[in-house]
Amino acid sequence: MLSKSRKKSRLDPPMVVPAEQAANVFPSARYFQIHFEYLQEQLQLILRNQEVLQQQILQLENQLSRSTQDIRLNSKTLSPLDRLTANRNATKDSDTPNLNLTGGR
Repeated sequence: MLSKSRKKSRLDPPMVVPAEQAANVFPSARYFQIHFEYLQEQLQLILRNQEVLQQQILQLENQLSRSTQDIRLNSKTLSPLDRLTANRNATKDSDTPNLNLTGGR
């Protein structure tokens, strides 16, 4: 069974605290402003990184389309064994750009 103090605390309405006492318990407005500014900076960094990644994706798509066009043109005159090695050479990672997401930090 619940004790009398527990029953009473469940039934009592929440107490009203004067603003002066609340100011001692809760952080100041400056605290929230600093954190909001930090979140804005993080959002800007994410948006810049997203833009860079989109440009890199476009570059990779262009490289891929060029390499597949070259393979198609060359495959008409190549033997099946040469076609396999041409496909393998076209997918090497040597032209892969550096995907640095740290923003220089």
